[in-house]
Amino acid sequence: MIRSTHRYGRRTLPVFLCLVLTLLTQPVLAAMSHGRALGTTAAFDHQKRLWVVRTEPVDKNAHVILQRSDDEGATWQPAIRVTSKPEPVSADGENRPKLAFGPRNEIYVTWTSPTSQRFTGDIRFTRSLDGGKSWSAPSVIHRDRQLITHRFESMLVDGAGRVWVAWIDKRDLGAAQAAKQDYAGAAVYYAYSDDQGATWRGDYKLVDHSCECCRIALALNAKGRATAMWRHVFPPNERDHAFAVLQPDGKNIVVERATTDRWRIDACPHHGPSLAFAPNGARHAVWFNQVKGEGRAFYGRLTGSDPEGVQALPAGAVHADIAVRGSTVAIAWKRFDGTATRVESWLSNDGGRSFTAGPSLQTQGESDQPRMLSNDSSMLIVWRTADGIEVARLGDAKRDDAIKPFSRDTLSKIEQRHAGSEFWVVLWDLECVYCMKSLSNLAAVQKQRPALKIVTIATDSITAQSELRERLEELGVQSEAYAFAAAPEEALRFAIDPKWMGEKPRAYRYATDGSRIALSGVLTAKELAGS
Repeated sequence: MIRSTHRYGRRTLPVFLCLVLTLLTQPVLAAMSHGRALGTTAAFDHQKRLWVVRTEPVDKNAHVILQRSDDEGATWQPAIRVTSKPEPVSADGENRPKLAFGPRNEIYVTWTSPTSQRFTGDIRFTRSLDGGKSWSAPSVIHRDRQLITHRFESMLVDGAGRVWVAWIDKRDLGAAQAAKQDYAGAAVYYAYSDDQGATWRGDYKLVDHSCECCRIALALNAKGRATAMWRHVFPPNERDHAFAVLQPDGKNIVVERATTDRWRIDACPHHGPSLAFAPNGARHAVWFNQVKGEGRAFYGRLTGSDPEGVQALPAGAVHADIAVRGSTVAIAWKRFDGTATRVESWLSNDGGRSFTAGPSLQTQGESDQPRMLSNDSSMLIVWRTADGIEVARLGDAKRDDAIKPFSRDTLSKIEQRHAGSEFWVVLWDLECVYCMKSLSNLAAVQKQRPALKIVTIATDSITAQSELRERLEELGVQSEAYAFAAAPEEALRFAIDPKWMGEKPRAYRYATDGSRIALSGVLTAKELAGS
């Protein structure tokens, strides 16, 4: 169990930095209040209908709005206004309105309402017991009414119909400062309702010394109990993640360390984790941390003191979200590729041991973070952009089967997409016997290293894409696959490497710094293992 008696150094510098950042970002916040605040939460109700909650700006305030789709995002019903009058509402990515459904399709909505001082707020709640036709007057969940931080709330309904809400709270920081005691970060508090949100039990303190600016992940474990994962401040000052099961009486809470990346920093990472449970009890999570000086998003199974099966998401991936259905694990994240903002995804059908690429979305404009949803028949990515709400279905994307055309500028796009990662580019064709040996060796290594990133480029014409895909499947190679487009073969070879004269098999091993080594001939297991 984590105790609350750690000694920490003085934190005047981080407070000062946060104040400077706040002053610098005031124009941005003002702009967001006029329509750029796209923070959205999505959820399925018990009739498998898709709902989203968002805001509708009104001057410097906003209404909280619900919309429903009965066809997984193809069309949307008219918006339902949850609030009777506009009020301040936080609607950025990590601090946005939340939505959940009770067992009889009660609709519950929460949001953070900023108050008169910087970094302060109240957690507001409303409910509908008639399918959204009428709504209760918004109320404040927490009993504490100080003008302090009550922000970054998360909400969950358990199998018994209890509504759980957890949030970041700074009442203990204020008390420590008044007593001239050191205190790192904030605290996580929670409350729950067992009467459909009519009354609340709490405020219960989950833990002291949480990070101040990151979302709290809430998920139901295999026993149906509400479970939290959050960014914690471990002594001396490591911003890793922790995990705990919420208790109805607020007592005997056991807090476990979930990640051990040991990121020592006085800063606001603004990247919270996401957590999902498999029926066998496996805890699947995605999180963001800095390791060896590089900020990366990670996936892993949190089975003990050290995560298992940890894989780094592609360089530049941020704000990842995760969903689990049986042995299927789906991950989506946001990434800017230098030209457009993309949402990309991975899909695993073996409990997270190996992944293949799922669908992707992109926009040239403003956008929110992606949300992953799952029920017993669908897994969806829901993403709000300035143009509206986009939905991609993962259940139909067991693997990326498309052989894409390789043109003169394709390699630069591949290098940009995988920048910061180790990966292989492998050249082959259907008539090359030695290419088959090389690809077979590659497939064997992939079974041992499912995260090995491979790009295959066939020098055959794109018109042979069906035969190319069949051959890759026959050999067991999982890759991002291309074939030469309608351009002179010499020009496409030159685009790959002016020194390459056409011999095959040919491969390039890319390092994290973007440098590459060329290899001609059959790739050996030893060469592949050295990547």
